[in-house]
Amino acid sequence: MLKKYLQEAIGVLDELIAITTQDIKNIKEAKHSTVEESVSKKNQLVKKFEATKSMLDKELVRVSKEHNSTDLASILDDDIKSNLVKMRGKLEELHEKNKEYAKYVVVVKEFFDSLVSNMFQNKNDSNGYFKSQPTPESLFKARV
Repeated sequence: MLKKYLQEAIGVLDELIAITTQDIKNIKEAKHSTVEESVSKKNQLVKKFEATKSMLDKELVRVSKEHNSTDLASILDDDIKSNLVKMRGKLEELHEKNKEYAKYVVVVKEFFDSLVSNMFQNKNDSNGYFKSQPTPESLFKARV
């Protein structure tokens, strides 16, 4: 069971890495229409990973209790140890991809914030009076 859970967890992590890599490519190309679908897929995969990880943890505890040992390294075979190392590496890779993606998201957000700010600044007209322009907040309020 350990091998099955490990393989499943690694597979989910690979999918998350692939989607995040594609998200980075999409944000660089300004393909923002794919964001909603991507977020939905990633949320499903995160839930799947959490469930698999929980089952993996329970199985590791069961194996440890079964062998009356707290030293899992002596109980687990080399293949399982190798897959645990591989899973950790995939988690670290996903962490790095998420950090990279977050940087792009922040840059895009700051760009749009500054654009909105510049669009709605009050400007002087030719006679020295301020033009009346709507604020971003007033545009989003519903008038009933």
